[in-house]
Amino acid sequence: MRQFHFDLHFDRKKQLTAIDKSMAVAAVVQPLMTLPQVIQIFTTQNVTGISLLTWVAYLVLGLVFLAYGIAHSIKPLIVTQILWFTVDLLVVVGIIIYR
Repeated sequence: MRQFHFDLHFDRKKQLTAIDKSMAVAAVVQPLMTLPQVIQIFTTQNVTGISLLTWVAYLVLGLVFLAYGIAHSIKPLIVTQILWFTVDLLVVVGIIIYR
């Protein structure tokens, strides 16, 4: 019985490691997927159909997630929110400049 428990623990640890690695990749890739929107705004100088209110809300609410990540020392959340803040800020600046 003891061996069975060890095997379950070992398998669980391997799963968590895979999830941790996946989270680290997703923390960087997800915010970067918005870069085409940023590039489109600044190359075409066209912000028709892009809501300033929505992107400001993303920006402000992202700060709550960032504070939570910092308070609980959750590295993937901190990285993701810093990247999201940067991308959101670029979109907001583009909307303000080109509206």
